[in-house]
Amino acid sequence: MKIYTKTGDKGTTELIGGIRIDKSDAQLECYGTIDELNAVTGVAIEAVKMLAATKDEEEERDNIVLILSNIQNQLFALGSILATEVGKWEEYWKQDKFSAWTGEMEEAIDRYTAELPPWRGFILPGGSMAAAQLHVCRTVCRRAEREMCRFSQKIEVIAPVFKHVLIFANRLSDFYFILSRKVLQIENKNEITWKSGK
Repeated sequence: MKIYTKTGDKGTTELIGGIRIDKSDAQLECYGTIDELNAVTGVAIEAVKMLAATKDEEEERDNIVLILSNIQNQLFALGSILATEVGKWEEYWKQDKFSAWTGEMEEAIDRYTAELPPWRGFILPGGSMAAAQLHVCRTVCRRAEREMCRFSQKIEVIAPVFKHVLIFANRLSDFYFILSRKVLQIENKNEITWKSGK
């Protein structure tokens, strides 16, 4: 089986459902950015795997790898929804799992936040390779959320599943931020805080 199909050579692509849209369409921007987010999450996973953790912290590190791997699968589901013809979202995606996934993220955010030191100010991306990469994930996730919000303004009727997707994306960016703080704690490294210059 050849990897190339040549069907997109004229600048269009086919959505799940059968219609073709231009590759510059706002809908394609949405799921293209989710694909990008999935890719940078993969880089974050490999960075977290290399964390120098104590014996007690190895389980926590491995748990974060598992969490991020689950997020990759969730992002693939999100991208599949966004790659579906809008009028057929309810037909193809009747089982909404995003509300449950958001709830699980909120529980994890609360648990990790309780384990972390209080914020000392605005935190800059960095401190370690893994923490910096998780900040990349956070910013790509924010861009995906902005693109989905812009896209939602073009849709006459927003399917319920899409409303849950928007909430999921908003919470996910927060989760990447908390995970970036957690990996620094595991590595016993300091957060880098913004110095206003005043």
